[in-house]
Amino acid sequence: MNRLLFIALPVLLAGPVFAQDQDGRGGFRAANQTKTEVEQRAAAAFSMLDANHDGVVTREELDAATKMTDTNPRMVERITRMFTDSDANHDGKLTAAEATARADETFDAADTDHDGVLTPEERQAAREKMRSQTPQ
Repeated sequence: MNRLLFIALPVLLAGPVFAQDQDGRGGFRAANQTKTEVEQRAAAAFSMLDANHDGVVTREELDAATKMTDTNPRMVERITRMFTDSDANHDGKLTAAEATARADETFDAADTDHDGVLTPEERQAAREKMRSQTPQ
């Protein structure tokens, strides 16, 4: 479950930009992705993080999930920042609609040829752009 949470947090909050395969053998990272697939992945991650199943992921639920993943402090900081950025109304809670909107926004930014499909190359370029904009 820890591994699944580690994958789910970035996918939920940043959509395809941080989509990762943990085994290094390609996984979904090596395939094209449609917006629908990204939205489905975000919905599944949201459902998993919504510990009490009330339709809202709170900061407390996010903190509990990050503690369970045993991630490094830099990743926890990045996940926290993504949560804050995704919280459109700044109420400290993330709804499924906010999570989907963030995934859609990230997808659209990464889909540089605007064909509705993200290639592995587009995702890699988006990850590199995001890394270059992230304070060290």
